Amino acid sequence: MALHWMFPTPVLQVDLEPGKDVAAAMEAQLEAFDRDVFAHPEFRTRNNLTGDLLGRAGLDQLHRTEAFQWLNQALAIQVESYLKSLLGPDHGLDVHIQKAWPVVCAREGGTIESHTHRNAQLSAVFYVRTEEGNGSGELEFQAPDNYFSHVMAIPFSEAAVSGGVFAPKQHRLLLFPSDLTHRVTPYQGQATRYSVSYDLAITTPPGQGREMRVPHPMDWVPLSGFGPA
Repeated sequence: MALHWMFPTPVLQVDLEPGKDVAAAMEAQLEAFDRDVFAHPEFRTRNNLTGDLLGRAGLDQLHRTEAFQWLNQALAIQVESYLKSLLGPDHGLDVHIQKAWPVVCAREGGTIESHTHRNAQLSAVFYVRTEEGNGSGELEFQAPDNYFSHVMAIPFSEAAVSGGVFAPKQHRLLLFPSDLTHRVTPYQGQATRYSVSYDLAITTPPGQGREMRVPHPMDWVPLSGFGPA
């Protein structure tokens, strides 16, 4: 008998090694976000705070800050490896950072409900600060609704090859398809946990559009420019 797994979902996991100065700069940036934003009365009762919800304040643009340039470079290397593994060395695709934002997970119960990032094609999570040995607050992926027939009452965590659950670890990077439903299970810790999320768009190179592929933004023309004066 052979059991074949058809159309598996690729999730990349790698533990990065930023230098001490780089790691300290990233953590300091998120500490400032935590101090200046999370302490505001509007957000004080939340058990998490994500910068993409505050995009109006520019908090979904971490990738433009000096502190996160090292992480941008490291992410570029890992994304290229991911695409080459899936599509081969001549995949001919460009990848763009749409946005990157801080995530503050409060101690004693910080969590994030199930969601997807359907505005993007790939998403990433990087853990800036975690408690050593504390595996709570896992990133849990969920199978699509139609992955198993409804008559198969098998939890995805038991049926999936990898279990679909990833424990947080300081400086760990996870890369996954953006339409994969995921959540953060309740975090129980003595200190607030910091991470960064990225949304990435995949397109063809400029002037090299292909059928069924998203063309490069340089090939786009704003339709609003043709509206009434």
